[in-house]
Amino acid sequence: MFISKRATVAAIASLMALALSTGTIWAQTATAWSKKAALDAPDTTEQLYEAAKKEGKVVLYSMSSRSKDVKASFEKQYPGVTVEAYDMRNTEIFEKIERENAAGIKNADVIFVKDSDGTMANDFYARGVVHSYVPKDIGVKVANEFKRPGFAIYLEMKLVFYNTEVYDKDPIDSWWDLTRPEWKGKIMLTNPQAAIETLGLFCSFVQNSAEMAADYKREFGQDIKLSPGIANAGYEFIKRLAANDLIITSSDQEVVDAIGAAGQKNPPIGIATSSKIRDKSKGLKLGMVTTLKPRSSTGNPAYLPMVEGGQHPNAAKLLIRYMAGETDGKAAGFKPFDVEGAWPTRSDMATKSATPLTAMNLWSEDAKYNYPNTVKVTNFWISLKKK
Repeated sequence: MFISKRATVAAIASLMALALSTGTIWAQTATAWSKKAALDAPDTTEQLYEAAKKEGKVVLYSMSSRSKDVKASFEKQYPGVTVEAYDMRNTEIFEKIERENAAGIKNADVIFVKDSDGTMANDFYARGVVHSYVPKDIGVKVANEFKRPGFAIYLEMKLVFYNTEVYDKDPIDSWWDLTRPEWKGKIMLTNPQAAIETLGLFCSFVQNSAEMAADYKREFGQDIKLSPGIANAGYEFIKRLAANDLIITSSDQEVVDAIGAAGQKNPPIGIATSSKIRDKSKGLKLGMVTTLKPRSSTGNPAYLPMVEGGQHPNAAKLLIRYMAGETDGKAAGFKPFDVEGAWPTRSDMATKSATPLTAMNLWSEDAKYNYPNTVKVTNFWISLKKK
């Protein structure tokens, strides 16, 4: 079974309300279920497969449509274990997990999500709604920052894309360039209210406002003057960006399709998830800027936590191992995500991207900061669009 993605607006409001009503706690207490699931056991693939065959299936709520490829190769590799994969938006997954947990419904075993607003770390992980499972033999090859609140198998980010038929080099070198008059009406952006990673990036602008102010001075040769009522240079950037006649879309796919179409004379540029660069294989003329100042972007880890009460814990652990590439990093489960624009978290895996992660100069995604501040940034964005 593979269920297609459906947009939901209510999910955003639900999660924002949740963020305001709960604390920012990172600690987690083991539950009876997590102890029984033996999340710290040194499992082998063979042991898990034998136990998984008795369970018969694993249920995955996934933010990525590429999970359908994981399903196909996993079921071929491990006959007798079915992957029931549901493809949903990130916020839809969180909303569904929250409702099922409250109702005592034990359906999902694994979720595949990002946590740019800090909901998973500060609420679901803290309350024991999800648990981190990191296979012992794979975990030694992964930095600690990618092990909690779930095992992150790769990293993406929001970057500025452009058409390589028209531009033979990066057309901008600073985020502030997006506020210049020459780009007015030529910048595409997925609606931040439906793109949690974009809101996370906006939070980084605000959190690191001193860096944004310093780069403004580098770019324009003078100190920034904040608009009345604007708290810092990060908010000022968002304000000026919004005022530059943005082209708002419903998906990153729309962004890259419009930017990368061949035969254009005056194409737009835009912000999209880095792994969309893989659409060059479809004939799109795409390049992305990896050296923007003051930072290239904010890293967005892709997490694979297990869900409290899941009925197929061994199959879930087997699936996580598989999607992480197994012990040698060569399992087909990671192949759909092993693309240009995605950086593996494992030290023994090389990226297909031309720019190594060490050269990206990224802000780290700060779940504790983003958790309360995503709501503030969202409200600020909404206020700008009403003007």
